[in-house]
Amino acid sequence: MKYSKTLFFLTAIVSLTSCTKTQLDILPLGGDFTLVSYENQNWNLKQNAKTINLIFFGYTTCPDYCPNTLSKFKKLNQSLGKTAEEVQYIFISVDPKRDTPEILKKYIEFYISNGIGLTGSKEEIDKIVHNYKANYEVNGNFIDHSTYVYLVDKNVQTRYLFKHKDTIDLMKQIILYLVENSK
Repeated sequence: MKYSKTLFFLTAIVSLTSCTKTQLDILPLGGDFTLVSYENQNWNLKQNAKTINLIFFGYTTCPDYCPNTLSKFKKLNQSLGKTAEEVQYIFISVDPKRDTPEILKKYIEFYISNGIGLTGSKEEIDKIVHNYKANYEVNGNFIDHSTYVYLVDKNVQTRYLFKHKDTIDLMKQIILYLVENSK
């Protein structure tokens, strides 16, 4: 039941944000957090935020959505040209038992150079998952998890939720719009 309420809430937000790109209002979710980076250092979003921060919750042994999303990030990054310098890709592991900083480093760097993998205690991750209205559920060795990509601006405000099926062109269009209008 908790999963379906969260899914309904996020679907409503995504529906509202699917309007024209000039309506990229601040969404009522997300916020600042501190976790452990793949360099085994505390990492705080507000202190490290770039113009555009794309946040995705997943785990390194995910068989489908995570590698597909990170591959999409790689293609998106290549398509952005010089604007890619203003974008940061943030992968938050929902599997802190298996996703150590070392494993996250190899996993993220395989896909993208300007990405960072973050982990923490289950309690820390659960708090962030709750704040972003994401969710996950452990089922043996697999983890069912939400697949939204959260676009967070330099002020640590969530501005858009990308669905898994959204195209690279749509992502690029919204990122370019927000970068241009953040100057």
